[in-house]
Amino acid sequence: MTELKQHEDTLDSEMLALQEAYQKLQAIIVQWQRERGEYWVEGIVPNTSLPYFLPESLPVKVVLEVMGRLLEGKVHHESAEDLRSLWNRFLLGQNIENVELLSLFNLALNGILELARKQLPADLRQAAENEEVHLCPICGQEPGLALLTPPNGKRYLHCTRCGHDWPSKRIGCIHCGSEEASEQTYLKNENFPGIEIIVCQACGGDIKELDLRIRTVEDFVWEDIRTLPLNYAAEKWLNEEAQKKEALH
Repeated sequence: MTELKQHEDTLDSEMLALQEAYQKLQAIIVQWQRERGEYWVEGIVPNTSLPYFLPESLPVKVVLEVMGRLLEGKVHHESAEDLRSLWNRFLLGQNIENVELLSLFNLALNGILELARKQLPADLRQAAENEEVHLCPICGQEPGLALLTPPNGKRYLHCTRCGHDWPSKRIGCIHCGSEEASEQTYLKNENFPGIEIIVCQACGGDIKELDLRIRTVEDFVWEDIRTLPLNYAAEKWLNEEAQKKEALH
């Protein structure tokens, strides 16, 4: 077996283990939504203006409850008081050294905001669906993905936090609005057909774009995780371009 083949097999094994862990945690969140969603949804009240649900406005008790489910069965884990303190740090964007705990906070927040989004009254949901804005009109998060939808490739932005989709211009940078074709670089890999990382040289922003006319996606969060090698490639490309510019000056 060649060294390259061994490396590929190791990566496949690691990705399979990651997928299994992710699916197990997602199943816990879905079960919580079914069992406790109706109880909590009345206490998760939308704001009167967009975005409707900001993470800091969510009841802390619901966050601690979901985290308790995700941490259940672990021999050692933080107390409710420690989790509350770490949650406040999470909201402030402060560093949380425990990577696993950080991932669980993100998954818990996703599950709560998805539940909140689904309970929105029809008029508020429709207003959010028609907004052509940069940040998610539901939770204020940066879009995680861009989606080209069948049959004609209409472009939507997708929030990987709450699951909301909203319309976007078909071309151009979603960050700065530049529509200059020469400023947009498309990075792709044959291992991920129908997916590109679009990098804007005008502002340095990027977005992962999925062509849903080519591929079927059941879980956008997992699809984003599964295709992280494209993000790493985009980051490497940006660093190389920055070094080239520095060398010219």
